[in-house]
Amino acid sequence: MTRLARRRAWLAVGLAVLAAGASVIVGYLGYHAQTLPPLGPSPVTLVAGVHLLGGLVPSAAYVVETSSGLVAIDSGLEGDASRFREQMARLRLDWRRVRAVLLTHVHGDHTGGAEYLRANTGAKVYAGQGDAAVLRAGGPREAYFSVFSMPNDSPHPTTVDVELKGDEVLDFGNVRFRALAMPGHTRGSISYLMERGTLRALFAGDVISELLGHEEPHAAGRNPLGTYSAYLAPRYRGDARDYLASLRKLRDLPVPDLVLPGHPISDPTPQSPCLTQERWEEMLEMGMRAMEALLAHYQADGALFLDGKPKRILPDLFYLGDYQGGAVYGLFAKSRFFVVNAPGGRGLSEFLKSSLEQLGVKSPAPAAVLLTSCDGGETSGLRELVETYHARVVVPALGLKAVKDSCPPDTALLPAEDLSKEDWFAVTPLPLRGRGVAGAAYLLPWAGKTVLFSGKIPLALDQAAMDELFLDLSRSRTTTMDYLLSVNRLEDLNPAVWLPAVPTDGQNANLYAREWKEMIAKNYQIASLILRGFP
Repeated sequence: MTRLARRRAWLAVGLAVLAAGASVIVGYLGYHAQTLPPLGPSPVTLVAGVHLLGGLVPSAAYVVETSSGLVAIDSGLEGDASRFREQMARLRLDWRRVRAVLLTHVHGDHTGGAEYLRANTGAKVYAGQGDAAVLRAGGPREAYFSVFSMPNDSPHPTTVDVELKGDEVLDFGNVRFRALAMPGHTRGSISYLMERGTLRALFAGDVISELLGHEEPHAAGRNPLGTYSAYLAPRYRGDARDYLASLRKLRDLPVPDLVLPGHPISDPTPQSPCLTQERWEEMLEMGMRAMEALLAHYQADGALFLDGKPKRILPDLFYLGDYQGGAVYGLFAKSRFFVVNAPGGRGLSEFLKSSLEQLGVKSPAPAAVLLTSCDGGETSGLRELVETYHARVVVPALGLKAVKDSCPPDTALLPAEDLSKEDWFAVTPLPLRGRGVAGAAYLLPWAGKTVLFSGKIPLALDQAAMDELFLDLSRSRTTTMDYLLSVNRLEDLNPAVWLPAVPTDGQNANLYAREWKEMIAKNYQIASLILRGFP
């Protein structure tokens, strides 16, 4: 085994441990499907005629036998429904007898096989009205896969035969399904309340993503609901207000006999779908409290997503959008304009002007540019700003030579360590090491809040960011040690507003509760695992 392979093995094991005890929302971690807990190779008959297809990792699907044929609730990830068909065979059911596919929401791990089943069985596909357009278009990708990294899978169009608004009754012989509109996880999320004789079963989709142990409903910090999407940028199509209304609607129902979530983790058998009324209400009220708190934050601070659209973050402090892969910020202090970050090469000055015009702000000449990283890609727009505006450049001392070589000869360079001596604005510069040529963060008191500008340290860790971090830190023990020291230095800052050079998934600029410490802890833990992989 090579050194790189050994380090990857260390990291894989460590991440599995971290995932089990993570106190952050699973959706933010962007795990690959294969790292999610397995559901087991065999399907399970929950009650007579109601089956869980548990081997469709990362999600599950269900099949109900009716006197009119088979009804599938969701269809798994694979475009050829291969696992779906294999699981049906294990149950000795003929998948060709599927007469309807009831989709709970648009995400690909629930809908990937629906078009194949429709084409090969004649089944009708049912889906929520709010998700139908995305299903038919087969994208955009972020609406189809959310923040999950699915590098081996591609969205594809799915025919929707019946759009559901909610409250429709779908009769299949001796079994009836009532469609319950449950927007919030996605705009068109639908849960299906099945009634067969005296049996009531709720196919919840990811409105209720999983069920946890009866004795410890919040064990391991996992959230049983799919509320993670409500914390994401709007392009991922979650919504806190809608989710809250949906949870209230569910709470008003008597607990179904079976509660069947979209991701029933098995340890090693599926979680019991039989809940008490008390546990049912406790689970839903936990989600309601979280959504109420999130809405209160949005009401107080605004939903300041770093999603490429210019916006005012605080008085005289602006997110100007992303330019060729990097975020650019601007602030006004003492009648001067300062730019943070200079990515993208030629065109950056026009980008600044256009962004400020969109915000209704007159575009002045930047007095200085603050760099959070000195790597080539992060400074490729610097020469243009210096040539056009004769702006000074604030650069970490370790990066002075690299930046000097890429700028005009007469460029005025100011070491970041000396920035606080300038009479511009109150700031604490924080030189950082461990990724790239030289890094820095800048901590500012601003409009009654603490604001942090940062570069490549730290990272909000989706799967792509974890892969990038792994490759960077695997180069040397020294690099990894430097990264650990830098992350440790940042732990106690607790900024209220975090403005990174590369926002992850359009993250919110505002931080709440323990988000900062949890994110820093995750960076530290991953770097520690990589360090252990060195000989």
